[in-house]
Amino acid sequence: MPRLLFVDDDRDVQIAARLLFRRSGIEMLSAYGAEEALTQLASFPVDLVLLDLNYRKGESSGAEGLALLRDILVLRQDLPVIVVTGHSGVTIAVAAMRAGAADFVMKPWNNERLLALVGTTLKGRRADQAAETDPVMIVASEKLRRVVTEADRLAVTRAPLVITGPSGVGKMLLARRIHALSQESNPAVTIRAEDCEELPEEGGTWIFRNFEALSAPMQRHLADRLDEPTPPRVVALSSVDHTGLEAALDQRLMLHLGMIILPLSPLHERPEDILALSGHFLRYFSVRHGLMEPAIDEERRQLLCGEAWPQNVRSLRATVERAVLTGTWSWTSSDGQGGASKSTPTLRDTERSLIEATLRKHGFNVTQAARELGLTRPALYRRMARYGL
Repeated sequence: MPRLLFVDDDRDVQIAARLLFRRSGIEMLSAYGAEEALTQLASFPVDLVLLDLNYRKGESSGAEGLALLRDILVLRQDLPVIVVTGHSGVTIAVAAMRAGAADFVMKPWNNERLLALVGTTLKGRRADQAAETDPVMIVASEKLRRVVTEADRLAVTRAPLVITGPSGVGKMLLARRIHALSQESNPAVTIRAEDCEELPEEGGTWIFRNFEALSAPMQRHLADRLDEPTPPRVVALSSVDHTGLEAALDQRLMLHLGMIILPLSPLHERPEDILALSGHFLRYFSVRHGLMEPAIDEERRQLLCGEAWPQNVRSLRATVERAVLTGTWSWTSSDGQGGASKSTPTLRDTERSLIEATLRKHGFNVTQAARELGLTRPALYRRMARYGL
C-alpha cells in the first residue's frame, strides 16, 4: 500500500483527507507542523508528501512551508512533494515549484482531481526505506537558525567552508546538509584527517573530520590542490575555534579556508533546540521501538534545559531513548553529584501517555482509539479534555 504524509495544522482537513485516501487504498500519515513532519519522515517509508504552507493561525506568507520543503528535500532528495495551498495563493505555489515541489493543488480541492494527481505522482514510484534520524536537522533557536541560513546560502557556491564546534553538536549533519543543497551530483567523500596519508584523485566535495589533525605534509598538499583552477570543494570540521585553527594549520591553507567559518555552539546554550530535539527524539524512538512516549512536564523540560550535555546532541538523544525504553526519565546529573533521577511516573502521567499514544496510533480517530482503550467515546473525550489532548 502506498503511503503519503500530509502536513497541515487543520485537523478537520486531515480527517477528510484520510477518509478520501483510505477509500483509494492509500495510507496517510499526519503531521501538524514542521518538526512532526520531519520526525515522521525519519520514522516511516513515505512515497509522497502533501504540504500545506502555513501552520499557525493568521499566517499566509507560506514561509514556514517553504522552509520545510527545503528540509524535506535535504532529507529525501527524490521524494515528490505536492504543495496544498489556500491563503498563500498561486504565487507562493509557483515559488514552491521553483524550490523543488513536484506540483500544487488549491484548497478547497476537487477530490477526483486530487486523487488523479496523487495517483499519477505515485505511479511507478518505489517506497523509500525509512531513514535514520541523524539526517534530520531540527532548528528552533535563533542562534542555530542564523548559522543554518548562512550555510544554506553558501551551499550552492564552490566556496570552501569550516564548521567548528564541540563533539556531538552536529557538524557532520550540517556538512551533509550543505552537500545536499549544493546541487553536486556525486556523493561527498568523507576523510578522517588523522588517518589521511593521501588525497583522493577525484574532485567533488571532500568533508574532513577533525581537520586540525591533518599532518603538515598533507596540509601543504591540500593547499596545492586548492590552488588548482578546478579545485575540490572542502568542508572542514573541527572542534578547534578560529584562533586554534590559525595556530595549527599552514598559513597558505588558512587563506583558502579562513574566509567562511560556521560556528556551532554547545547544546546547553540553545534551550529552544533542547526542547525541540527532545520532542523529535521522543516521537522517533516511540515509533522505532513501538513503545509509548513518557510524559514530559514543565519540571522535566527545565531539567533538560539545565543539563550540560557533554556530548551535546548525542547525550540528549541517548537520554531520550533511555526514557522511551524504560518508561521513565532518568539520567546522571552533570553537576558531578550523580544519581539525579526522576521518580517513577504517576498514574496520571501513565494514563495520559497511553491515551496520547493510542490516539496517535489511530491518527486521532476517537472511535478506534476508544475501542482499543476499552472506553466509550464520551469517556475518552472527557479524558482528552482533562489532559489537554
